[in-house]
Amino acid sequence: MKIRTLVVDSDYLLKRSFYGARDIQTSKFGNIGGLYQFFTTIRKLIKEHKINKVVLFFDGEGGGIQRYRIDHDYKANRVSKKWHQRIEMTAAEIHREKLKEESILKQRKRIQAYAEELFLRQIEVDDIEADDLIAEYCLRYNNKEEIFLYSNDRDFAQLLDLNITIIFPNISQPVTKSNYIMHFNHHYSNALVLKIICGDDADNIQGIHGLGEKTLLEHFPELKFKHLSVREICKKADEINQNRIIDKKKPLKSLQNLLNGVERLKTNHQLVNLRQPMLNEQAREELLQLEVPLSPEGRGSKNLYNMMIEDDFLSIYGSTFPNYVEPFYTVIMNEKQLLTEYYRNNKTNL
Repeated sequence: MKIRTLVVDSDYLLKRSFYGARDIQTSKFGNIGGLYQFFTTIRKLIKEHKINKVVLFFDGEGGGIQRYRIDHDYKANRVSKKWHQRIEMTAAEIHREKLKEESILKQRKRIQAYAEELFLRQIEVDDIEADDLIAEYCLRYNNKEEIFLYSNDRDFAQLLDLNITIIFPNISQPVTKSNYIMHFNHHYSNALVLKIICGDDADNIQGIHGLGEKTLLEHFPELKFKHLSVREICKKADEINQNRIIDKKKPLKSLQNLLNGVERLKTNHQLVNLRQPMLNEQAREELLQLEVPLSPEGRGSKNLYNMMIEDDFLSIYGSTFPNYVEPFYTVIMNEKQLLTEYYRNNKTNL
């Protein structure tokens, strides 16, 4: 049977769930929106895409440290923004922010506990970002599994030629290399190239000054239809400016910045290239452990039911426990089948 795997950018899904349903409260758990909406989204995706394996990827404590060592500005905007807010916040506002952080952490831990009972695989490694774990998983298993990747991170478009499908929550249909051009204004194979040259505001990765995506596509429209390497773009940029000089025009400053920004381009290639994930030995070992069959010992619907009753989860759903967990049975049965096959093969090999 072909494995259809749902790979989840779990910290993103948790935050999306938390902020999208932060008004959902129960008397027993408190703010339960993140927990409830997280699993309701997973449940929906399993049904829609006939998933029989789920892997949840979480950012590890200290995730991003390897990129920070390369570029100290990496994600520094998030820290500075946080401190800037704290300076201008009242004591009451700071207290509310602290409670919000504690609520997200509480729901994250509960998500991980529910996932164990539902036979959803999960991985989290200190100092490693989920992006790198996801990229490595796709690189290793794209020929063995049909992978559906749920995330809002456009960086993952770099992996489309592995024949994975990306589910961007804000795009109406799953994105593949075949339909990518319907949703983005460049060829999918140039996703990495654009990041290297333009940088990434979200992660505070500096791009070439004056060359945003729109300007880059104006100068190099071929990016919309075929792959261009950074080297090819630099060569064409030099030709454009040389021709302008011949025509007695000033060279374009943005293209000159590109030609003078070789070191920045090299740094960005290290920072954003998901074909070379930043891992450590523990991460590689944990990824290998994902191949080990899950034991049913200590897992089960009874444990999950008790947690849901304890959290008042089912009162939000408004129906029965069997109805809620029914879509997860394809995953549970597949994992149990894998364990049966593992025991059978090991017995044969003895």
